[in-house]
Amino acid sequence: MFWRTIPGAVNLAALSSMLLLLVKLFIFNQISEPVDGFHELGLVFEAVLTSVLASYVFYLIVVHFKEVREKKAIYPFVTRWSNLVVRDCRVQIAGFSKVDPTKLDFQTLEKQDIEAVFARLEPNGAAPLVFWEGGQANWLQYFENYRIRSLRHIDKIMTQLKFLEAPLVALLMKVQDSTHFSAIESLSRVKLNNDNLMTFAGGFYEYVQACRKLDGYLKAHAIHSANE
Repeated sequence: MFWRTIPGAVNLAALSSMLLLLVKLFIFNQISEPVDGFHELGLVFEAVLTSVLASYVFYLIVVHFKEVREKKAIYPFVTRWSNLVVRDCRVQIAGFSKVDPTKLDFQTLEKQDIEAVFARLEPNGAAPLVFWEGGQANWLQYFENYRIRSLRHIDKIMTQLKFLEAPLVALLMKVQDSTHFSAIESLSRVKLNNDNLMTFAGGFYEYVQACRKLDGYLKAHAIHSANE
């Protein structure tokens, strides 16, 4: 329900004010004034509680309902862009199958599987990617292409930061800050003399793990129903 998205402190303040106001109206108001001035103090107390409740109602109508509507409108796009980040990882893994006949699965891929593939990949060898302007990409350029694509998706998501849930942001940041992305950004424009990509295997596995966690979160949480 929508009230689950209201900050806990706001709900607690409103509930406390309502309970105190009810006690004041139905219990204390029935008791004779024990000391001069208590009646006036009670009126002030009642006015404060009423003000708190009025502020809560205003927050619900003017602020919270608007945020809920906006979140419902934007979250299908957030979900789509987040899934594209995961898809970029899946596509890269599928690209390895053109080099290694072993079937590589995104969900079950282990570090040793990546090491076995990367041991057969030459940094400057032809990758399954052709540039629009022509020419075959090498493997470092292949990784760089998907790094840039993923970061563009993440940038789009982060423009809607105020609507995002903290766990989703943390998972996206784990992808963005992965060792693999950092290494590829630095080395994609140079010509390496390495015989293989073994030095990148650990970083790529870290990146795959980050994408798997993001994929799991999206399947469990990122689709918001109309009743939330």
